[in-house]
Amino acid sequence: MNISKKTARISFRIVGMYCITCKSIVEKQLRDEVAVKRIDMDYLTDSVVVEFESALITAEEIKIRLEKSGYKFVRTAPL
Repeated sequence: MNISKKTARISFRIVGMYCITCKSIVEKQLRDEVAVKRIDMDYLTDSVVVEFESALITAEEIKIRLEKSGYKFVRTAPL
């Protein structure tokens, strides 16, 4: 059986992330998730873009995992 993979991207604004150390704390929440293909973060613009396999994880699940880092994430428009 061949399962079709659908890659999606979602963007969040991060509230309270101010330095490069914060970036590694946030990335740690998704690093072990096989469904997450790429994480692009910029603490200067308070943004994170996550590329993921939508068949394996939802945008809401990504947000929940990210918020375990202690920061608040506000979803912006899908990319």
